[in-house]
Amino acid sequence: MKQFQQVKQAAIIIQRHWVATLKARQQQKQFQQTREAVITIQRYWVATLKARLQHKQFFLTRRAAITIQRHWTATLSTRQQLKQYHNSRGAAITIQRYWVATLKARQQQRQFQQIKQATITIQRQWVATLKARQQQKQFLLARRAAIIIQRYWVATFKAREQKKQCQQTRDAVITIQRYWVATLGRNTESQTTAETVSTNQGSRHHYSKILGGNA
Repeated sequence: MKQFQQVKQAAIIIQRHWVATLKARQQQKQFQQTREAVITIQRYWVATLKARLQHKQFFLTRRAAITIQRHWTATLSTRQQLKQYHNSRGAAITIQRYWVATLKARQQQRQFQQIKQATITIQRQWVATLKARQQQKQFLLARRAAIIIQRYWVATFKAREQKKQCQQTRDAVITIQRYWVATLGRNTESQTTAETVSTNQGSRHHYSKILGGNA
């Protein structure tokens, strides 16, 4: 019984340990996911602010270029001035194309980083899921082993109790048998003694009658 209680207590401790371990790992996983989400949001807002700043700078540059174009268009009157105007216009177009290409490249790079981060997050989630399933499988195996041990000890305890009850019943039957044998023996002796005393008394009475008649 003491060993059964010890095994049962050990099984309960193992179950509680696994439950606490699973909860702690789940909380750690949720914390990691929250932290990664916060970092992703921070990076997104930093990239957004940079993009807005670059967009603003692009429009300022474009507005300056348009102003320069209008100024030269209004002021140039000679071919030399017209040639300079075309050169300035070409430079403005080159600057515009450069900024457009730069913005597209940065946007593509930001999208690539987001896709990469999402891929890493998915991979980590799958790894965590596989680990959780493996830990759950180990927990179920440990729980099944604990249940088998409990059932074994319960069956052993019941067998011992049944054996003990059988022995007690057997002892009781033997005691009853001995009691009845002793009782029957005493009754037989009492009956034999009573018959002997009755016979002796009858003989004495008979002899007394004979002696009285002779007198």
